[in-house]
Amino acid sequence: MKLFRDTGKRVHEIKAPVVTSLSREEAIGLAHLAAESAGLNWDGAVAAGATRDEAESSPVWTVVTNALHRGVHVRVQIDDTTGDTLDCRRVVI
Repeated sequence: MKLFRDTGKRVHEIKAPVVTSLSREEAIGLAHLAAESAGLNWDGAVAAGATRDEAESSPVWTVVTNALHRGVHVRVQIDDTTGDTLDCRRVVI
């Protein structure tokens, strides 16, 4: 049984939850439209999350398709405040 805190483990970064204007479903819908307009194949399971680089910046949604498998994925980044597509590309993982 461990009685003392392990000081060898350090927390590198703690991120607070991001408050967004768009819902997860709205971000996925916008990403789906962006992928279709770019001519990219929209596959299966989707992972979506919002992050913020700095405290003053606006949140950015990242939506990735085919999230449960390795191979070709479509990654779309959407600005939360405007709903504009920042990046839409195929990536291989």
